[in-house]
Amino acid sequence: MGLLKYFKGNSEDPISASHAQEISEMIQVCDEKSCHGECEGDESDIEEGETAFAKLKIDHETPLYNSSKPPKLQFVVPTSQIDWAHEACSEHTSSVEYQISKWCEVHESKFKKVGQGVNLRCAVSSLPKNIMDVQVMKRIKNNVLVLPHFIWIDGLTSDKVNETLDKLVPELLTKSTEELPLELMGLRLAKEQAFVFICSHMKRDKRCGIMAPYLKKTMDKQLQHHGLYRDNSDFSPDGVRVAFVNHVGGHKFSANMQIYLKTPNTLIWLGRVTPKNTPYVVNELIVPEKPRLPWPEKVRCLQKYNCW
Repeated sequence: MGLLKYFKGNSEDPISASHAQEISEMIQVCDEKSCHGECEGDESDIEEGETAFAKLKIDHETPLYNSSKPPKLQFVVPTSQIDWAHEACSEHTSSVEYQISKWCEVHESKFKKVGQGVNLRCAVSSLPKNIMDVQVMKRIKNNVLVLPHFIWIDGLTSDKVNETLDKLVPELLTKSTEELPLELMGLRLAKEQAFVFICSHMKRDKRCGIMAPYLKKTMDKQLQHHGLYRDNSDFSPDGVRVAFVNHVGGHKFSANMQIYLKTPNTLIWLGRVTPKNTPYVVNELIVPEKPRLPWPEKVRCLQKYNCW
């Protein structure tokens, strides 16, 4: 019991001692009191968000750890939207995201024993799309972010999805990024040091749609203090981009936050995140070279990938 008390943060969320120990072996765990959770600037946004969160019915009884599956690859398609149809990737059957999601469904079992993680996933996000490109506006072309590799597939068209992924995915799961001829393959490296995705899928569950804007606002303010905030027009390197994403599963654990860190090649997927947690996310998980985790009880899954 003493071990569990040491590892557990100051929250009501349950976690077993064995799970807390397992998490601590993958990432340094710190006592919330010793972590840097100071809010930079006005705290009114955090207080407003906490008030909104308190009104929502959230499952605090079910342990979070292993309630989600870390992807081997996550394809993230920009849409410039913050909400989508109930089945987001199937809204337009001619779209790039639809073709990617179908490819993942068909081929996932083929790569079961290759690479780290469990599944192949396609998501749509609020990342900006090129509104000046007619094909992009018709959804038959888009740039696609591939995580955890931090690379972009540029100008991928719907009719080339199968051909492209047939060649690319085996390479990504067996080789480092340095071994890939990126330009020849139509790829480029993402400049960001981290991507943070917050589920905002209101049409799936209103709790996500309510909490996501509060979290993004408070995250962005914290990142500004460190010079890491990047808006949709700022592509300077080594920043952190926070964006909305469609349903990730487990909306009863809202708010859901996926944190992809380029260094040390890690996905930290949190649940039951509230605005008061965001200073800790920035100051302890994103800013330091070696991240520290204040609340293992909020971890849905944690995956350390090979150095790409």
